[in-house]
Amino acid sequence: GNCKMQLLLCILVVFAAAMVAADDTCAISRMSMISCAEKHLDTDKDGKLSREELSSAIDALPWISKSVLKVIGSVDMIMKKCDADSDGFISTGRKGDMEKSKETCLKACYKRKAFKAAFFPDCETVPDEGAEL
Repeated sequence: GNCKMQLLLCILVVFAAAMVAADDTCAISRMSMISCAEKHLDTDKDGKLSREELSSAIDALPWISKSVLKVIGSVDMIMKKCDADSDGFISTGRKGDMEKSKETCLKACYKRKAFKAAFFPDCETVPDEGAEL
């Protein structure tokens, strides 16, 4: 009896560790998300996403995609989490808001997947470093 219990506990610990590790590496890296956003959402190609660009991208989505996007939040929520310097734009270049907001903006893999599925399902992305596919 005791042996089985220890084995089960061991399996649970390994499984929990795998779940945590899986969250660190994602099949869609933040860098590839940023370049897809630049390509598809930055309509005036100025290297930053405005509230208007985000709003019109969301407005153009079919209702099913809008419901998927609810996991990420409203435009206000996206701006709050991703616009690190609060200037009303999410700058995508090196040393920009996307770089500074990596702890709050599209950090979770499921959010990246939802964002990609909604806005640019066909955009080519690369996995995080060390991601197991």
